Amino acid sequence: MLNVAIVYFSGYGHTQKQAEAVQAGAQAVAGTHVELIKIDADGNLTDAQWQILEAADGLVFGSPTYM
Repeated sequence: MLNVAIVYFSGYGHTQKQAEAVQAGAQAVAGTHVELIKIDADGNLTDAQWQILEAADGLVFGSPTYM
């Protein structure tokens, strides 16, 4: 199984919608597990989120243009 993590920040929800669309497309590939990881307003991740990133085979990053 291929593990993919999508890491994103979304202040107003637009980038979250894009991350969810990428997730849907990636999950359509057989044998792929995709996790969404939202960065909080302070730029922090939980220990559990860091573990997901460490175990991922691939990473996708998303952020609004002002970042």
